[in-house]
Amino acid sequence: MQFNLIDQKWIPVKRRDGTAEDIAPWELTSGFTENPVLSLNAPRPDFNGALIQFLIGLMQTLTPPISRTEWKQKLANPPGPGELESKFAVARHAFELGGRGPKFMQDIEDIESEPGPIHRLFIDSPGENTLKNNADLFVKRSHTASICPSCAAMALLTMQINAPSGGQGYRTSLRGGGPLTTLVLGDGKLDTLWHIVWLNLIEKAKFLDLCDGAKTSPSDQFPWLARTKPKTTAMDIHPAQLFWAMPRRIRLNFDDLSSGVCTVCSRQSDLLISRYREKNKGTEYVAPVKHPLSPYDARKGKAVLGKRGGVHYRHWLGLVISDPGVGIEPAAVVHEFIEGGRLQHDCQFRIWAFGYDMDNMKARGWHEARMPLIEAAPHVKGEYEPHVFSMVKAADQVAKNLRDAVKRAWFRRPGDVKQGVAFLDRAFWQNTEHAFYGSLHSLKTALESGGSVLSAAEEWLSSLCGGALALFDVHAWNGPIEDADPKRVVIARNDMDKFNRGKKIKEMLGLPVQKQSKARTDKRKGPAD
Repeated sequence: MQFNLIDQKWIPVKRRDGTAEDIAPWELTSGFTENPVLSLNAPRPDFNGALIQFLIGLMQTLTPPISRTEWKQKLANPPGPGELESKFAVARHAFELGGRGPKFMQDIEDIESEPGPIHRLFIDSPGENTLKNNADLFVKRSHTASICPSCAAMALLTMQINAPSGGQGYRTSLRGGGPLTTLVLGDGKLDTLWHIVWLNLIEKAKFLDLCDGAKTSPSDQFPWLARTKPKTTAMDIHPAQLFWAMPRRIRLNFDDLSSGVCTVCSRQSDLLISRYREKNKGTEYVAPVKHPLSPYDARKGKAVLGKRGGVHYRHWLGLVISDPGVGIEPAAVVHEFIEGGRLQHDCQFRIWAFGYDMDNMKARGWHEARMPLIEAAPHVKGEYEPHVFSMVKAADQVAKNLRDAVKRAWFRRPGDVKQGVAFLDRAFWQNTEHAFYGSLHSLKTALESGGSVLSAAEEWLSSLCGGALALFDVHAWNGPIEDADPKRVVIARNDMDKFNRGKKIKEMLGLPVQKQSKARTDKRKGPAD
């Protein structure tokens, strides 16, 4: 079966007028002036996440910006489809999904293991033990029997990018099992698919410095062109392999193709694939390896992984600005955008964060979020970032106070109770998110205009206290009926609010603390003391 991923129209997209179609990669800029490609339109959100990385990787590998000037010029005036086609043609031999030669992201050796059903190629497909024990509660057993070449390519790409632990010798992805990806998005005049791709490219010289840019063998870029290496480091590969890493040894089975409807995208195809082969001992990418699209955890020497409960402004530290306290730094593309002079103040930029939340081999969920990228002017950046750091840390403390207060309202001896209140965390961060971005805008405006930041801090403190009280009032009366005590609920509420408005939180936010006379000082400890 011949199915070349450079030549074929296999990437599902939507144009500005709402038209859905499939394009070849080099058609990314087709109709750019009159009806541009606006977004990806894959049948699954994790496929969209893999496809955007495919397009970014293709551009970064084969036609990266040479300079900041070129980057700015092509952001507004992209190359035409013909130019992209000629650039991509250099590597078309590496992008055959089938055929007799090397196959895209598949082991070059003929794997002799027993073929398995194609649905196991999907990360959220339950394993054998889960099925045997009828324990597929979150991830239901799949009825995916056969898929078209387009969906097969997307599934293969998604697995290699996100590969979780899979048993002895079944390697996780280059970034770990279920890495978090963060991309820069634009609004308004910079909202097309071309803009998403180009906004997230690094200048060629900087990209080559990520690994060993002097590696010249094609297999240093595209590892499926040679025999699988059992182990490799960042300095053993060309940086392009950061996008094309192949930790899993997989071969799609093209011997028994059939005709019918793809059970993923529901389209008719005469090339349906129903089985694949896999074996262990793929390439182990030895830490540290920094991927340009993922925030980096220096403590673990690898990318930050997907977050349980999703991504909220609580993760601003590390996703947008460095969090030295825990050793997390933003992805290279985010850092380059902010520090490399790319920020334009006539456009609202955002961060698109997405990834799997993995529990070892099991996918608990797929999460993605879009957050406004609010960045202050360079001359006040040194003041802005510490204030943002304090805002997030204060919110974290108030969230803890809320959890403790609800447990004290519910239970006579809260320290002895292990009942979780994690749902309060999720609700608190979600409910205060809009206020956070509003306070960031106020902070940014105050610093850039030379005004006082106290009003922004007071605004944020009011939002935190109000958000905590609102959630307390909803949940505090829902504790175990046998342990109910209205007086205890009232005391817990008052203590929480007093502590949230007290010295510790105010000092975090740089707000003045009013001194109290010794006689009036309440010596009762706060909920987080």
